[in-house]
Amino acid sequence: MIAVSRCVRGVKGIAALAGLLLSLSVTARAQEVQPDDFHVGDRIALRIEGPQVFSDTVVVREGLILRLPNIGDIPMTGVKRSNVESYLTQQIGKFIRDPVIHATPLVRIAILGQVGRPGFYTMPSDVLLSDVVMRAGGPTGNADLSRTVVRRSGQEVISREQVASALTSGMTLDQLHIAPGDEMVVGEKPSSIWGTALTVLGVSVPIISLLIYLKR
Repeated sequence: MIAVSRCVRGVKGIAALAGLLLSLSVTARAQEVQPDDFHVGDRIALRIEGPQVFSDTVVVREGLILRLPNIGDIPMTGVKRSNVESYLTQQIGKFIRDPVIHATPLVRIAILGQVGRPGFYTMPSDVLLSDVVMRAGGPTGNADLSRTVVRRSGQEVISREQVASALTSGMTLDQLHIAPGDEMVVGEKPSSIWGTALTVLGVSVPIISLLIYLKR
């Protein structure tokens, strides 16, 4: 009986531990910032029309807040980029009567690979993915847009098939849930067999010629 009792207590302890770990996992996922949520350092082009006009680019600060002059801190936790204008209208309306709010989220992403001007770009989150490529100088002559992928922290998060579909259908950064810091890598055309052969031949012929000359 003692052994059985200990076994039961052991099972209950394992079950309790598993429940605690599951609870912590669910809480962590709930608190995790999603790609289309606001992150610290994100920027918003904001214009407030009311008794006084305010127009500036504001930054999401530590604690996920916006600090606005004469208004104070506005929490941004859980706010989606697609809803920011209506959300800020509601929040700012607590301090200004019937404000007219124009808010455009800005996303900083890297455009790499086969484009004219690779680098980091900050652009509106509602910009078309095809326009993103053009803002980086457009595709090079060796580019293959059907091989383009999006990476996040070194991991592929949007496949080339998804990117190709987004380019064709005219999707925006928001619709693709692009997060700040993501890398869009424009693909390159695969080398043909004949192109590779000609390259090897071009290197080999001078070497062979040199060896023949030295043996004379």
